[in-house]
Amino acid sequence: MLNIALLLLALGQFAGSNTGELRLTVSDPSGLPLECSVELTSEATAVRQALRTGADGRLEAKRLPFGTYRLAVVRDGFAPFAELIDIRTALPIERHVTLMLATVQAQVTVSADDTLLDVRQTAPVRRIGAEALQERASALPGRGIVDLVNTQPGWLLEANGILHPRGSEYQTQYVVDGLPLTDNRSPAFAPEIDADDVHAMNILTGGYPAEYGRKLGGVIEVATAGQARRGFHGSAGASLGSFATRSGDAAAEYGWPRTTISVTAGAAGTDRYLDPPIEENATNHGSTSHLAAHFEHDATDADRIGLIVRYGAARFLVPNERVQEEAGQRQDRESEETAAQFSYQRILPAPVILDVRGMARDLSARLWSNPQATPVAAQQDRGFRDLYVKAALAGHAGVHEWKAGGDVAAGTVRERFSYRIADPAAFDPGTPPAFDFDDRRADREAAVF
Repeated sequence: MLNIALLLLALGQFAGSNTGELRLTVSDPSGLPLECSVELTSEATAVRQALRTGADGRLEAKRLPFGTYRLAVVRDGFAPFAELIDIRTALPIERHVTLMLATVQAQVTVSADDTLLDVRQTAPVRRIGAEALQERASALPGRGIVDLVNTQPGWLLEANGILHPRGSEYQTQYVVDGLPLTDNRSPAFAPEIDADDVHAMNILTGGYPAEYGRKLGGVIEVATAGQARRGFHGSAGASLGSFATRSGDAAAEYGWPRTTISVTAGAAGTDRYLDPPIEENATNHGSTSHLAAHFEHDATDADRIGLIVRYGAARFLVPNERVQEEAGQRQDRESEETAAQFSYQRILPAPVILDVRGMARDLSARLWSNPQATPVAAQQDRGFRDLYVKAALAGHAGVHEWKAGGDVAAGTVRERFSYRIADPAAFDPGTPPAFDFDDRRADREAAVF
């Protein structure tokens, strides 16, 4: 399982490559640059971005999902401009717009109907944009993303936040900022991907790109990097709810013409973290925390480097049955995840994009029981670490997009588990009264695609 997962981690870096970039320059009839308001809209990809050109008349709209967009440019004293633009390649698209002086009567009519349907999209893809994410209903800690996915057709949410796509059992794959995660991401097994950090989501239930592989019940693409804006921007929010549920999040970003740095953090807690097995909701407290930092720098018009560092943690009590609650059982579980990813992109003359990426990830989970645990007292300490480096080339030819590359991956998985039976009557005769296991294994992988 680890061998396949490591291979997917490398291949999945192309997961974010189904996005393009628009480089826009706006000037007046004499060629002087203009500061103006720009809006990019696509109903099919659920994108609506309000942007503004700088003093040099330029802006870059990054990470645009493939599709048709309505581009609208407005400035006082000039006639408004609008047109449709197709984003179909990972290579940046250069567009120069000249705004004409406003006449006594000027009228521009551009319909959004042409962006409602992507006629070139053959796979069933559901996209949740920034507006839908901001207006989502409140959720329990650890369930913001899974509750959103559960609103889409073809998905079923089971107890404790486990998603089942099209009836599949444990066949959900997350792709977070181009990094595929094939392990169980339900609240009971891994720290949450905080919904307040997410700028867009793509949900696939068929027609998967070849680079995903293995878990193909459903794929959830999550983008935590948004559109860069110049200057300082920040936000903060807090919420309170029943079962002593509370949460708070904050984000700060500063953008220069070629560099953007952002930091997000948050914490949440509740007395109903998991779905309890009894009505009394005994011992069900849980808390989560997360921290992430993004750095992106355009060294030149053809070179871009990026770095993402992310940390998440979840700590909670395992809900008791009545007999366990009466006995005074307490079982604690905690999980932590730390990930770092770097990327370098260069536009070659062909034109072709060279993409070099590296990733390191550490995931751990612990479970421990007090002496009153019944009918079995379990202890567990497990986790895995993986590293990889990948290089790839991507190009565009007509209506086709091609990719080729290779990677090297290495990882280690460890497992320490033990139990002690406290109530032999609850088990079949001959069941060992105690068990201990402690081992680890290493893996090395190389692949081309």
